[in-house]
Amino acid sequence: MIALLATIALALGGLLAAINWGCMYASYKSGGHVSPIPLLGALFLVLGLLGFERTRAFAWLGIVADYGTIVFIAALPTMLWEAWTICSINLVHRFVSEAGGRRDDIRLFKRDKCTIRTDYDPPKPYDEHGTLALSESRFGTWRRDSDEFVLEGYCEDRVLKIRKRAGEFRSEELNYPGDQMYQTGRLDRLTLKRIT
Repeated sequence: MIALLATIALALGGLLAAINWGCMYASYKSGGHVSPIPLLGALFLVLGLLGFERTRAFAWLGIVADYGTIVFIAALPTMLWEAWTICSINLVHRFVSEAGGRRDDIRLFKRDKCTIRTDYDPPKPYDEHGTLALSESRFGTWRRDSDEFVLEGYCEDRVLKIRKRAGEFRSEELNYPGDQMYQTGRLDRLTLKRIT
């Protein structure tokens, strides 16, 4: 029974590993990015190799045979670093705006990182295909420039400035494409409340 399960696990793991290596080839040929499936192929390969006494010592090879797992392990330090840089411990400033069926949450972190999350209730039309936006998240950088906060890199060449005027924080967005039919993601003219 164990030999049968190990054989099935090896077959599934081998298939997933082959698909993951195919993703690398497809990414190369298309010039785009085709995402592999991390961990799953390696898990089945390791379990399958552990199921046979002769291959038990080589079970670790299941990890290196799966491209998706190799890429995941290589990217893990960067993913952990990114998660650390935008965790609440590193939060420096936070601004929130709620108006017109949307909630904007702008967070500025140490190391000049920023996040912008917009939630829509009810969902808003986003494009000409009938897509409705429930929420939108953007990441970029920020800096303090005299009496204002300047956010960049969150979407093409758009720049968001947050200034305090007459006791209120207001936003001004530069370089927003004016020819866009749907202005759902625009961050201009928000009245922001500073949380931290």
